[in-house]
Amino acid sequence: MAPTIRDIKVICTAPEGINLVVVKVETSEPGLYGLGCATFAYRHLTVQHLIETYLRPLLIGKDVRNISDLWQLMHQNAYWRCGPIVNNAISGVDMALWDIKGKMANMPVYDLFGGKMRAGVPVYRHVDGANVDEICENIEKYRSIGVKHIRCQCGGYGGGGLWPCSGVGSQGRRAGRLSGQQEVYARHLEAVRRHPCQGRLRH
Repeated sequence: MAPTIRDIKVICTAPEGINLVVVKVETSEPGLYGLGCATFAYRHLTVQHLIETYLRPLLIGKDVRNISDLWQLMHQNAYWRCGPIVNNAISGVDMALWDIKGKMANMPVYDLFGGKMRAGVPVYRHVDGANVDEICENIEKYRSIGVKHIRCQCGGYGGGGLWPCSGVGSQGRRAGRLSGQQEVYARHLEAVRRHPCQGRLRH
């Protein structure tokens, strides 16, 4: 008898203050479950509500093998379709179902999709710091373990900057803001160019 969906749980967590949404699809077969990501960090509770209130009762009892059919059911069930909240909710369940499929086949999911296309992919790491010295120090930490692609900025995620810029913020652009940002960016770049670490970072 094919395993069916017994329950769907939503796990909201926030490592380092970033809202994440994990979907756990449990099956009628003991120990068989799948995990998926439904993260929409800025509306995570809305995604949780949609899954628990609408998708969960829609899917309980369904055959976990029929992933495409279940995707269409989730997508077409609401009169209005698509959008970031709905799409993240559906994708979390969909990933969990593929996780289950891989476990049932005892194969990694990429093998079910046709196998590897490459041995690996380049990734980047993120560094920040209160000043250029701290940024360069953090860059060197990643370079020492072989990281080649590094994104850096001043003052934490979003960039607080080394120098204040009046009229620049996260609320959008108004007249005169862009030129103010460009001026500050230029000062940041010049500070990095003049820093003693620059010669080491070019290699």
